Amino acid sequence: MRRGSFLMRVARAVWTSPTGLPAVVALLILVLLAVVGPVLWSSAAVRIDLTISGQPPSGAHPLGTDRLGRDILARTLTATRLSLELALIAAGLAAAIGFAFGALLAIAPAQLRTLGLRVIEVLLAFPAILLAIFVTAIVGRGAHGAVTAIAIAFAPSLARVASNLAASVAGEEYVLAARVIGVGGRRLFLRYILPNISETLIVTLSFVVSSSLLAISALGFLGLGVQAPDFDWGRMLTEGVAALYVQPSAALAPAVAIAATGLTMGLIGESLARAMNPRIWTAARGRRRPIPRSSPPGMVLTPALVVSADEEEERS
Repeated sequence: MRRGSFLMRVARAVWTSPTGLPAVVALLILVLLAVVGPVLWSSAAVRIDLTISGQPPSGAHPLGTDRLGRDILARTLTATRLSLELALIAAGLAAAIGFAFGALLAIAPAQLRTLGLRVIEVLLAFPAILLAIFVTAIVGRGAHGAVTAIAIAFAPSLARVASNLAASVAGEEYVLAARVIGVGGRRLFLRYILPNISETLIVTLSFVVSSSLLAISALGFLGLGVQAPDFDWGRMLTEGVAALYVQPSAALAPAVAIAATGLTMGLIGESLARAMNPRIWTAARGRRRPIPRSSPPGMVLTPALVVSADEEEERS
Protein backbone atom coordinates (compact mmCIF):
# COMPACT_ATOMS: atom_id res chain seq x y z
CA MET A 1 0.00 0.00 0.00
CA ARG A 2 1.35 3.38 -0.99
CA ARG A 3 1.97 5.91 1.78
CA GLY A 4 -0.29 8.53 0.20
CA SER A 5 -3.16 6.07 -0.14
CA PHE A 6 -2.75 4.99 3.49
CA LEU A 7 -2.80 8.57 4.76
CA MET A 8 -5.86 9.37 2.67
CA ARG A 9 -7.73 6.41 4.07
CA VAL A 10 -6.77 7.31 7.62
CA ALA A 11 -7.91 10.90 7.08
CA ARG A 12 -11.18 9.71 5.54
CA ALA A 13 -11.86 7.33 8.43
CA VAL A 14 -11.21 10.08 10.98
CA TRP A 15 -13.35 12.55 9.07
CA THR A 16 -16.33 10.16 8.81
CA SER A 17 -16.12 9.18 12.48
CA PRO A 18 -18.95 10.64 14.61
CA THR A 19 -16.39 12.13 17.01
CA GLY A 20 -13.64 12.75 14.48
CA LEU A 21 -14.36 16.36 13.56
CA PRO A 22 -14.99 17.61 17.14
CA ALA A 23 -11.88 15.79 18.35
CA VAL A 24 -9.66 17.26 15.63
CA VAL A 25 -11.01 20.78 16.21
CA ALA A 26 -10.52 20.51 19.97
CA LEU A 27 -7.00 19.12 19.51
CA LEU A 28 -6.06 21.94 17.15
CA ILE A 29 -7.33 24.47 19.68
CA LEU A 30 -5.22 22.87 22.42
CA VAL A 31 -2.14 22.82 20.22
CA LEU A 32 -2.70 26.44 19.24
CA LEU A 33 -3.07 27.51 22.88
CA ALA A 34 0.04 25.56 23.83
CA VAL A 35 2.04 27.34 21.12
CA VAL A 36 0.80 30.92 21.46
CA GLY A 37 -0.33 30.91 25.10
CA PRO A 38 3.00 31.66 26.78
CA VAL A 39 3.83 34.18 24.06
CA LEU A 40 0.64 36.23 24.30
CA TRP A 41 -0.39 35.97 27.94
CA SER A 42 2.70 35.11 29.99
CA SER A 43 3.28 38.70 31.10
CA ALA A 44 -0.30 39.08 32.33
CA ALA A 45 -0.13 35.64 33.96
CA VAL A 46 2.80 36.54 36.22
CA ARG A 47 2.14 40.26 36.77
CA ILE A 48 1.41 40.86 40.48
CA ASP A 49 -0.91 43.75 41.38
CA LEU A 50 -2.18 43.66 44.95
CA THR A 51 -4.54 46.57 44.25
CA ILE A 52 -6.80 44.27 42.22
CA SER A 53 -6.38 41.18 44.41
CA GLY A 54 -9.31 38.76 44.33
CA GLN A 55 -11.47 40.76 41.94
CA PRO A 56 -14.57 39.10 40.41
CA PRO A 57 -14.89 38.61 36.66
CA SER A 58 -14.96 41.86 34.69
CA GLY A 59 -14.24 43.21 31.23
CA ALA A 60 -10.56 43.64 31.98
CA HIS A 61 -10.30 40.24 33.67
CA PRO A 62 -12.93 37.82 32.27
CA LEU A 63 -12.34 35.23 35.02
CA GLY A 64 -11.22 37.65 37.70
CA THR A 65 -7.90 37.77 39.52
CA ASP A 66 -6.28 35.60 42.18
CA ARG A 67 -5.09 36.63 45.61
CA LEU A 68 -1.98 38.28 44.12
CA GLY A 69 -3.87 40.17 41.46
CA ARG A 70 -2.82 37.93 38.55
CA ASP A 71 -5.27 37.36 35.71
CA ILE A 72 -6.81 33.88 36.07
CA LEU A 73 -7.69 33.46 32.39
CA ALA A 74 -4.18 34.42 31.31
CA ARG A 75 -2.65 31.98 33.78
CA THR A 76 -4.94 29.17 32.62
CA LEU A 77 -4.10 29.72 28.95
CA THR A 78 -0.40 30.11 29.64
CA ALA A 79 -0.30 26.88 31.67
CA THR A 80 -1.62 24.88 28.70
CA ARG A 81 1.84 24.28 27.25
CA LEU A 82 3.49 23.00 30.42
CA SER A 83 0.48 20.89 31.41
CA LEU A 84 0.31 19.17 28.02
CA GLU A 85 4.08 18.69 27.84
CA LEU A 86 4.22 16.96 31.20
CA ALA A 87 1.22 14.75 30.41
CA LEU A 88 2.54 13.72 26.99
CA ILE A 89 6.06 13.01 28.24
CA ALA A 90 4.77 10.97 31.17
CA ALA A 91 2.38 8.99 28.96
CA GLY A 92 5.09 8.42 26.36
CA LEU A 93 7.55 7.08 28.92
CA ALA A 94 4.87 4.88 30.52
CA ALA A 95 3.89 3.49 27.12
CA ALA A 96 7.47 2.88 26.06
CA ILE A 97 8.18 0.95 29.24
CA GLY A 98 4.84 -0.80 29.71
CA PHE A 99 3.96 -1.71 26.13
CA ALA A 100 7.44 -2.94 25.28
CA PHE A 101 7.81 -4.99 28.46
CA GLY A 102 4.33 -6.50 28.28
CA ALA A 103 4.36 -7.30 24.57
CA LEU A 104 7.81 -8.87 24.65
CA LEU A 105 6.65 -11.24 27.38
CA ALA A 106 4.48 -12.97 24.79
CA ILE A 107 7.53 -14.17 22.84
CA ALA A 108 9.80 -14.68 25.85
CA PRO A 109 10.68 -18.13 27.26
CA ALA A 110 8.12 -19.62 29.63
CA GLN A 111 10.09 -19.08 32.85
CA LEU A 112 10.95 -15.48 32.00
CA ARG A 113 7.36 -14.80 31.00
CA THR A 114 6.06 -16.16 34.30
CA LEU A 115 8.54 -14.05 36.26
CA GLY A 116 7.59 -10.93 34.31
CA LEU A 117 3.88 -11.48 34.93
CA ARG A 118 4.48 -11.92 38.66
CA VAL A 119 6.39 -8.61 38.77
CA ILE A 120 3.50 -6.87 37.01
CA GLU A 121 0.98 -8.35 39.45
CA VAL A 122 2.99 -7.20 42.45
CA LEU A 123 3.21 -3.64 41.13
CA LEU A 124 -0.49 -3.59 40.28
CA ALA A 125 -1.32 -4.37 43.90
CA PHE A 126 -0.58 -0.71 44.70
CA PRO A 127 -2.82 2.11 43.44
CA ALA A 128 -1.09 4.15 40.75
CA ILE A 129 -1.31 7.45 42.60
CA LEU A 130 0.19 5.93 45.78
CA LEU A 131 3.02 4.42 43.75
CA ALA A 132 3.58 7.80 42.12
CA ILE A 133 3.76 9.51 45.52
CA PHE A 134 6.25 6.89 46.70
CA VAL A 135 8.45 7.38 43.63
CA THR A 136 8.25 11.15 44.01
CA ALA A 137 9.52 10.84 47.55
CA ILE A 138 12.58 9.04 46.17
CA VAL A 139 13.38 11.09 43.07
CA GLY A 140 12.31 14.42 44.55
CA ARG A 141 9.60 17.00 43.97
CA GLY A 142 9.22 19.07 40.82
CA ALA A 143 8.22 18.58 37.21
CA HIS A 144 10.91 15.99 36.44
CA GLY A 145 10.10 13.97 39.53
CA ALA A 146 6.36 14.04 38.78
CA VAL A 147 6.87 12.88 35.18
CA THR A 148 9.15 10.05 36.29
CA ALA A 149 6.75 9.00 39.02
CA ILE A 150 3.72 8.94 36.72
CA ALA A 151 5.59 6.98 34.07
CA ILE A 152 6.66 4.32 36.57
CA ALA A 153 3.23 4.21 38.20
CA PHE A 154 1.32 3.69 34.94
CA ALA A 155 3.78 1.32 33.27
CA PRO A 156 2.57 -1.87 35.08
CA SER A 157 -1.05 -1.46 33.97
CA LEU A 158 0.04 -0.82 30.40
CA ALA A 159 2.33 -3.84 30.54
CA ARG A 160 -0.60 -6.01 31.64
CA VAL A 161 -2.76 -4.75 28.75
CA ALA A 162 0.01 -5.30 26.21
CA SER A 163 0.83 -8.72 27.64
CA ASN A 164 -2.77 -9.94 27.43
CA LEU A 165 -3.20 -8.63 23.90
CA ALA A 166 0.11 -10.04 22.68
CA ALA A 167 -0.58 -13.41 24.29
CA SER A 168 -3.90 -13.68 22.47
CA VAL A 169 -2.23 -12.91 19.15
CA ALA A 170 0.78 -15.15 19.81
CA GLY A 171 -1.51 -18.17 19.95
CA GLU A 172 -2.89 -17.60 16.45
CA GLU A 173 -2.06 -20.07 13.72
CA TYR A 174 -0.14 -17.62 11.53
CA VAL A 175 2.14 -16.71 14.44
CA LEU A 176 2.74 -20.38 15.24
CA ALA A 177 3.49 -21.00 11.58
CA ALA A 178 5.98 -18.14 11.57
CA ARG A 179 7.71 -19.69 14.57
CA VAL A 180 7.92 -23.03 12.77
CA ILE A 181 9.60 -21.58 9.70
CA GLY A 182 12.18 -19.86 11.89
CA VAL A 183 11.07 -16.23 12.07
CA GLY A 184 13.15 -14.43 14.71
CA GLY A 185 11.69 -12.92 17.85
CA ARG A 186 12.24 -9.30 16.78
CA ARG A 187 10.60 -9.75 13.39
CA LEU A 188 7.87 -11.88 14.92
CA PHE A 189 7.00 -9.04 17.28
CA LEU A 190 7.20 -6.21 14.73
CA ARG A 191 5.62 -8.02 11.79
CA TYR A 192 2.95 -10.27 13.30
CA ILE A 193 2.13 -9.19 16.87
CA LEU A 194 2.44 -5.41 17.05
CA PRO A 195 0.25 -4.58 13.99
CA ASN A 196 -2.57 -6.73 15.37
CA ILE A 197 -2.66 -5.06 18.78
CA SER A 198 -1.91 -1.49 17.72
CA GLU A 199 -5.57 -0.46 17.56
CA THR A 200 -6.23 -1.27 21.21
CA LEU A 201 -2.89 0.18 22.26
CA ILE A 202 -3.74 3.49 20.64
CA VAL A 203 -7.05 3.69 22.48
CA THR A 204 -5.29 2.80 25.71
CA LEU A 205 -2.58 5.40 25.10
CA SER A 206 -5.13 8.16 24.61
CA PHE A 207 -6.63 7.37 28.00
CA VAL A 208 -3.15 7.23 29.50
CA VAL A 209 -2.52 10.80 28.34
CA SER A 210 -5.66 12.05 30.05
CA SER A 211 -4.92 9.94 33.14
CA SER A 212 -1.36 11.30 33.22
CA LEU A 213 -2.72 14.83 33.14
CA LEU A 214 -5.02 14.04 36.06
CA ALA A 215 -2.23 12.34 38.01
CA ILE A 216 0.27 15.16 37.44
CA SER A 217 -2.41 17.64 38.49
CA ALA A 218 -3.02 15.54 41.59
CA LEU A 219 0.68 15.58 42.45
CA GLY A 220 0.71 19.32 41.89
CA PHE A 221 -2.30 19.64 44.17
CA LEU A 222 -0.34 17.80 46.87
CA GLY A 223 2.66 20.07 46.37
CA LEU A 224 4.79 17.35 44.75
CA GLY A 225 4.54 18.51 41.15
CA VAL A 226 5.50 21.76 39.46
CA GLN A 227 7.14 24.19 41.85
CA ALA A 228 7.11 28.01 41.87
CA PRO A 229 7.73 30.14 39.92
CA ASP A 230 6.51 27.69 37.23
CA PHE A 231 2.85 26.74 37.23
CA ASP A 232 0.59 24.25 35.53
CA TRP A 233 -3.10 23.47 35.93
CA GLY A 234 -2.43 21.32 38.98
CA ARG A 235 -0.58 24.07 40.82
CA MET A 236 -3.28 26.58 39.82
CA LEU A 237 -5.89 24.20 41.21
CA THR A 238 -4.05 24.09 44.52
CA GLU A 239 -3.95 27.86 44.74
CA GLY A 240 -7.59 28.16 43.65
CA VAL A 241 -8.98 25.70 46.18
CA ALA A 242 -7.51 27.78 48.99
CA ALA A 243 -9.75 30.66 47.86
CA LEU A 244 -12.66 28.60 46.54
CA TYR A 245 -15.40 30.40 48.47
CA VAL A 246 -13.92 33.84 47.78
CA GLN A 247 -12.96 33.44 44.11
CA PRO A 248 -14.48 30.22 42.65
CA SER A 249 -13.13 30.84 39.13
CA ALA A 250 -9.56 30.44 40.41
CA ALA A 251 -10.26 26.73 40.94
CA LEU A 252 -12.93 26.19 38.28
CA ALA A 253 -10.80 27.47 35.39
CA PRO A 254 -7.98 24.89 35.69
CA ALA A 255 -10.50 22.17 36.60
CA VAL A 256 -12.48 22.80 33.40
CA ALA A 257 -9.24 22.88 31.40
CA ILE A 258 -8.18 19.51 32.80
CA ALA A 259 -11.58 17.94 32.13
CA ALA A 260 -11.82 19.33 28.58
CA THR A 261 -8.31 18.12 27.71
CA GLY A 262 -9.02 14.64 29.05
CA LEU A 263 -12.24 14.43 27.01
CA THR A 264 -10.41 15.59 23.90
CA MET A 265 -7.73 12.92 24.28
CA GLY A 266 -10.41 10.26 24.67
CA LEU A 267 -12.17 11.38 21.48
CA ILE A 268 -8.87 11.47 19.60
CA GLY A 269 -8.08 7.92 20.69
CA GLU A 270 -11.48 6.69 19.54
CA SER A 271 -11.11 8.37 16.15
CA LEU A 272 -7.58 7.04 15.59
CA ALA A 273 -8.63 3.52 16.56
CA ARG A 274 -11.39 3.69 13.98
CA ALA A 275 -8.99 5.04 11.38
CA MET A 276 -6.52 2.19 11.93
CA ASN A 277 -9.18 -0.50 11.72
CA PRO A 278 -8.80 -2.06 8.25
CA ARG A 279 -12.28 -3.61 8.43
CA ILE A 280 -13.76 -0.14 7.91
CA TRP A 281 -11.79 0.33 4.70
CA THR A 282 -12.77 -3.18 3.54
CA ALA A 283 -16.43 -2.44 4.20
CA ALA A 284 -16.14 0.86 2.33
CA ARG A 285 -14.58 -0.89 -0.68
CA GLY A 286 -17.29 -3.57 -0.51
CA ARG A 287 -20.03 -0.97 -0.74
CA ARG A 288 -18.42 0.46 -3.88
CA ARG A 289 -17.76 -2.95 -5.49
CA PRO A 290 -19.35 -3.15 -8.98
CA ILE A 291 -21.79 -5.86 -10.04
CA PRO A 292 -20.04 -8.87 -11.69
CA ARG A 293 -20.38 -8.97 -15.47
CA SER A 294 -21.39 -12.60 -15.33
CA SER A 295 -24.71 -11.65 -13.74
CA PRO A 296 -27.75 -11.88 -16.02
CA PRO A 297 -29.01 -8.56 -17.41
CA GLY A 298 -31.39 -6.79 -15.08
CA MET A 299 -30.37 -8.86 -12.05
CA VAL A 300 -28.94 -7.03 -9.02
CA LEU A 301 -27.01 -9.00 -6.43
CA THR A 302 -27.98 -7.78 -2.98
CA PRO A 303 -26.65 -9.16 0.31
CA ALA A 304 -29.97 -10.94 0.82
CA LEU A 305 -29.52 -12.87 -2.47
CA VAL A 306 -25.95 -13.99 -1.85
CA VAL A 307 -26.13 -17.47 -0.31
CA SER A 308 -23.18 -19.76 0.25
CA ALA A 309 -23.09 -23.34 -0.97
CA ASP A 310 -23.23 -24.73 2.58
CA GLU A 311 -26.40 -22.76 3.35
CA GLU A 312 -28.01 -23.98 0.12
CA GLU A 313 -27.30 -27.60 1.04
CA GLU A 314 -28.77 -27.08 4.51
CA ARG A 315 -31.96 -25.64 3.03
CA SER A 316 -32.27 -28.56 0.62
